Amino acid sequence: MKTTLTAVVAALAIVGGIFGVIPPVQGQSNTMDGTAPNMSMEMGGDMMSMMREMMANHKWGMISSINNDGEVDWIISGHWMMDLAPQNDTAASNATGMVSNIAGFNAILHMVRLDGTAMHNHEISDFTQVGDSTFNSETNTTTITGTSTVTMREGPVPNVQTTIELAQDTVIAISLDPATLENHFGDAPIYGIVISPEMIEEMMMRYGDNMGMMQGQTDGMMMNSSDGM
Repeated sequence: MKTTLTAVVAALAIVGGIFGVIPPVQGQSNTMDGTAPNMSMEMGGDMMSMMREMMANHKWGMISSINNDGEVDWIISGHWMMDLAPQNDTAASNATGMVSNIAGFNAILHMVRLDGTAMHNHEISDFTQVGDSTFNSETNTTTITGTSTVTMREGPVPNVQTTIELAQDTVIAISLDPATLENHFGDAPIYGIVISPEMIEEMMMRYGDNMGMMQGQTDGMMMNSSDGM
């Protein structure tokens, strides 16, 4: 099993301030007139370049859902990342957000009851697509089916029937077979959003001046992450 947690964390580091993580700046150069450049602009440009490069073969976003397991309501939050396989029709994919095939899908889920108790985590990994995806042109929704491994209290549960829907390239709905997982997530999809370049640009415009303050924290996080892998 590959280290899916590492892959997701790497993606979120590129996403930046939305998750409180920004990529480190490699040194600082002077401008033509000898003055120091705007650090937040340099960092923002580097982050946007990396983000757009990664967007070419990845999608990622946040989980934000409330699910009922038949007894109580749970808040489910977290983040997800999708590895795209080469698309059959690149032009159609770019225009509609349609995804033909994916090479992998990973998610980290944090679950807690509405009263703040019973906080715990799950991971979705080892996604294997079954058949080609389907695309509904009327609703601009792509549906991808397959199997995945889901970590539970007793240990990882493999071969869980998994359906992933992308609506308008904005909303993601993840459906995990309730029977296999003893209805732990309920029978409703786990919902989230797709992070777009526009969202990152807006975040940087609003909070770019404060992003430099997070540099030291990011360096520490990256070092600790490297030490533990």
